[in-house]
Amino acid sequence: MIADVVKALARRWYVVLVGLLLTAGLAVSAYSVTPPEYNARALVLLLPGPNAVAEGGNPFLALSGLEQPASIVVAYFASESAHTEVERLSRTAEYEVLLDDSTRGPVISVDVTDRTAEATLSTLDHLLTRIPEELARLQGEVDAPESSVITSMELAVDSEATRETSSTVRNVIAAVVVGVVVTGFAAFALDGLLLRRRMRRSAPAPADAESSTDRRPARAPRGRRRSRPAPTAPAPSEEPEGAVTGPIEIRAGRDS
Repeated sequence: MIADVVKALARRWYVVLVGLLLTAGLAVSAYSVTPPEYNARALVLLLPGPNAVAEGGNPFLALSGLEQPASIVVAYFASESAHTEVERLSRTAEYEVLLDDSTRGPVISVDVTDRTAEATLSTLDHLLTRIPEELARLQGEVDAPESSVITSMELAVDSEATRETSSTVRNVIAAVVVGVVVTGFAAFALDGLLLRRRMRRSAPAPADAESSTDRRPARAPRGRRRSRPAPTAPAPSEEPEGAVTGPIEIRAGRDS
């Protein structure tokens, strides 16, 4: 079976060539539609106000209860106004501001994805600047005392954007596989069609109808009786030896 497929593809090499060219174009299109992306990440920690920490105490031991303010800050960056601010910097940027699931505490994770490393880091810096500003604005609207104002600090920030090519490679591979499969199927199907046509053309022509009818015995037309041959007279039987076959002549005279 494999040998037959290889022979069919070899016979229809022109179809294979055109299919491979189209497959290459499809792969390039898949690459252009989903180019490589860059990702950068940062973690921001909320800290309690001075009145929540005893004199000489450790602020990290007073982080309980700050998850709610962190959730409020995260909710703001999911709003339309926050997305509009990011779109002004880069129309292709995507970001997520969420509470970090890997830690227990008021830790906010910021993930930014864009098509260039520069745009990714620029958007990340913008969000890291806006988090403390938005946190201060929210507390100012409720007239929070200065001694209880919650602040923030950056725990970790990526200095370089990481290139992500997994989606690009996945789409390019899918395009190549589809192109190769369609090319092979088209070449094999065309080869089978052309071979069947060639076999039909090379097959011997059927005998003429007239010659076939001449060989058949003639049939009497329906509705008419066949004429029976006239009875023949029986052949004369052989005469016995000495029998008179001619006419007998009788003479009358004096001597009789």
